[in-house]
Amino acid sequence: MMRRALALFALTSILTAAAVQAAEIRPHMAGWEQIFALEYGPGQYKGKPAIEGTVTNISPYDLDNVRILVDTLDASGQIMSQQVAWLPGEVRGGGRLYFSVPTPPAPAYRVRVFTYDRIESTSNQR
Repeated sequence: MMRRALALFALTSILTAAAVQAAEIRPHMAGWEQIFALEYGPGQYKGKPAIEGTVTNISPYDLDNVRILVDTLDASGQIMSQQVAWLPGEVRGGGRLYFSVPTPPAPAYRVRVFTYDRIESTSNQR
């Protein structure tokens, strides 16, 4: 009786886990497209696939703690995997940050800005 209960519990757990998919991660900052311009393409990092590019701050504001969301897409454009990568350094208005993020091989990729912080100054001097 105990074995049946354990077997039923195990089977239920497996079926439940298979039915539940991870939710898609989405950018936390609505309107990031008004602040940043992205250029990216496939590359290599230490001989493995990577996505490389630049994030350009097209706003007049100084920004910090920029994180990007890299989506690995299949041939039909569906998300296969996602990862968030942090870009070190501040980026002033008009400035750029370079990135190279190791990724699994895929037919296509999508990169979006996930989060960033606007640097607020208490004085007019930098």
